[in-house]
Amino acid sequence: MVTNMHPETEPLLALDPTISPTRKSKKLVILIVCAIFLLSAEFGFFMSTAPQTAVFEDIICRNYQADLHRTRNGTLPDPNPCKSEAVQGELAIIIGYKDTFDTLPSILLSLPYGILSDHWGRRPVLYLSMLGIILSEFWVRIVCLWSTVIPLRMVWLSSVFRIIGGGDAVLTAIALVIVADVFSEDERSTALFRLQSCIVLAEILATPLSAYMMTFGPMFPYLVSIGLILVGSIPALFLPETLEDAKAKQSLQNNSEQRDENGQSEQNANKSPLEELKRQVREFKVSTRFIWSDTNVCLMILVFFVTVMTRQSTNLLLQYVSKKFDWSIARASLLISLRGIFSMATFMVLMPALTFLGAKYLNLHGKRSDHVMSKGSGIISVIGFAAIALAPTPAILIFGQIVLSMGMAFAVNSRSLATSLVLPDHVGTLYSALAITQSAGMLVAGPLFANLFRLGMHLGNAWMGLPFLQASLFFVIAVVAVWRIRLGPSRISDEEQESSAE
Repeated sequence: MVTNMHPETEPLLALDPTISPTRKSKKLVILIVCAIFLLSAEFGFFMSTAPQTAVFEDIICRNYQADLHRTRNGTLPDPNPCKSEAVQGELAIIIGYKDTFDTLPSILLSLPYGILSDHWGRRPVLYLSMLGIILSEFWVRIVCLWSTVIPLRMVWLSSVFRIIGGGDAVLTAIALVIVADVFSEDERSTALFRLQSCIVLAEILATPLSAYMMTFGPMFPYLVSIGLILVGSIPALFLPETLEDAKAKQSLQNNSEQRDENGQSEQNANKSPLEELKRQVREFKVSTRFIWSDTNVCLMILVFFVTVMTRQSTNLLLQYVSKKFDWSIARASLLISLRGIFSMATFMVLMPALTFLGAKYLNLHGKRSDHVMSKGSGIISVIGFAAIALAPTPAILIFGQIVLSMGMAFAVNSRSLATSLVLPDHVGTLYSALAITQSAGMLVAGPLFANLFRLGMHLGNAWMGLPFLQASLFFVIAVVAVWRIRLGPSRISDEEQESSAE
């Protein structure tokens, strides 16, 4: 993996010949460590996706059949009770509400953890998030192993452990902040595409392996996946601290303001705990004021709110395909690999090529390039979700999945665009605000899409794609919001060029 990352990142690191070798080396280390961390950790997560659905379904089906035997003297109204409306509806509710409860810690704690990362450093917050997620995953597996004693709905308590570190949203936000700290505006999109490619690679490799391992029973790959998540967390221990890099960027923009902040820090050391608490509250208000005073940032928050809701609909993909076309969970999971293959092609070939052509022939650089790419990939996502929702045959559904995979660049371009709209020392807070937005979206999306799926099953086979149709409509809102963003001059890039000239 390291060997492959080096040639891919070399052009990224060589954009500015004035950058010191030490800084180039730090960029390389961060990119490689983040790549290994994401590849191994996400491998474990993707390996658990289909087995978790299958394990939950088995437990619900077993309980459902036991209830039927008690009440109907052994007669079953459905030849395949595990695909019945009652079982699939309960499965959608359990998964949907589990995802909803898991986002609650992020909603409550993302912004405080983000501000702490801007003051204490990125690594402590990253490690806390990893610990909370690992404990949460252990709890879900404990419930499944002892499902005869512990009700399956107790998996909802996994959210309690995510209070430690704020959960997935904080972990993702801090990891992206680390990248944003050391890469310039022009480099950032490419760096994020490289890292996103590692996630997609894990998706491509883990899903078929998981499908094969499920032939030995879904619990086997489900338990193996937690071990891979633990192993995948180890590379994060070698990430360097990047908070000083963010402060260095800010000092290029306002050295006198930085000196005032340093002087203020010395005064704070002599304050009482109560005075320090009051200062923290005031600082919290100041740290978040820029979010609500900028129309562009508010629009980006809306974009992330509605688009993250669509992610919840993709969690229903395995159930949707398994129920509508009578596929096994293992077979349906291969659609995830298909999505990964075309997403990889998009991140590694299509988007870099379009970015290069846009810069060469249309003079699109930095935030302007991100703006155009966000609009284009958003429109593609609208088409993909609509095709999945209305697919009467597996072939059309596969086509929709391929189109949707090509639109996955929307999230990366939109995040890079949002980053370019704020000052460097506000990036951690911005990312945490986006994490809260995403968590709020998932909070709404879990019950919404679960109940839409149940409604679709009740209305008939043709309406089963209601969650994906709703996701398509959400993306329409996101594209309109991106279209309303007004870009000013590329402030950060100009000042970095001035610094390099000195």
